[in-house]
Amino acid sequence: MKAIGGFLGLVLVVAVAAAAWYAFGPEEENGDDGPMTADERDERTPVRVSEIAPRTFETIVESLGTVEANESVMVTASVTERVVEVLFDDGDSVEAGDVLVRLDADEERAALREIRVQVDEARRELERVRDRVADGVVTQQQVDQQRSRLNEAEARQAAAEARVANRVIRAPFSGRLGLRQVSPGSMVSPGTAIVELDDVSVVKVDFAVPERHTAAIHLGLGVQGHSTNGEFEGQVAAVSNRLEVSTRTLTVRALVENPDLLLRPGMLVNVRLPLDPVERPAVPEGAIQQVADQHFAFRLRDDGTVERQRLRIGRRDPGYAEVLDGLEPGDTVVSEGVSRVRDGREVRVLPPRARESDSGEAGDGA
Repeated sequence: MKAIGGFLGLVLVVAVAAAAWYAFGPEEENGDDGPMTADERDERTPVRVSEIAPRTFETIVESLGTVEANESVMVTASVTERVVEVLFDDGDSVEAGDVLVRLDADEERAALREIRVQVDEARRELERVRDRVADGVVTQQQVDQQRSRLNEAEARQAAAEARVANRVIRAPFSGRLGLRQVSPGSMVSPGTAIVELDDVSVVKVDFAVPERHTAAIHLGLGVQGHSTNGEFEGQVAAVSNRLEVSTRTLTVRALVENPDLLLRPGMLVNVRLPLDPVERPAVPEGAIQQVADQHFAFRLRDDGTVERQRLRIGRRDPGYAEVLDGLEPGDTVVSEGVSRVRDGREVRVLPPRARESDSGEAGDGA
């Protein structure tokens, strides 16, 4: 029991000594002049400030767009004939003029050979009668008639060559083929689908823009977008002449380079169209006070006091607002601690935070 009593006594002595040190110890902030009085405390409101700097503001139009091939066609036959050879596979890449399908043309080729013989005969006959005009044996009228016969034979030859060519179906432009619709032995006729051909090295993206933005749209504007396969960029290449009456929107077409073929015809994409970019002074959103439809900010004066300044605000950017009137680049405004500041009062500017975000959002926890 004596040991416990001694221990409790020692604890009591230490507690009394500590209380005496806190009550009568040295005052760090006031030196040897005694404790700091209430009048000597810093009564200035602590705030953090931001400098007004120029920033690019733009109106962003967001819309849904549809991807279309730069060139697209369903390859068909122009004659009724039987397929004898298919020279492509599904999904092949082809160049303009490549042969896709050959149709039966035996009869047409035979007719062409016969007509070529007739052309050669007419040409030799024309040379023969032309040589005898000088001898007076043949008249000029006979020469003209023979020349007409030759022209007729050459016209028949051209028609026969066209019929043979129609039996060879070629790619009208470079691109990628779709799924094959015919097989050797199939009978095709004009309009019969053979295969789809799309040029998707460059794609068209069509999207709608509200009527109020039509005046700001012009050719060459940059366009950004997002699809399920990633991001893309393009340029406005065409604008419709008319607005869609039911929606009061204007159809805009952008061209997008598609080297990796990530964009496919028919895809739905998100389109972002920046309009009217302009560089204006920017104020952090946290520095703005709104009263009814009016906006204010506290501008820091050189003497350390603040002045309540009325602003005219324009467009918004994440964390910032466009200043149309009221502040100039280089001005300093209170961005944190705004709710505790009063017009004309002196403030105490705190140092910037260790990792100050670029959002400009204030708080009142300065």
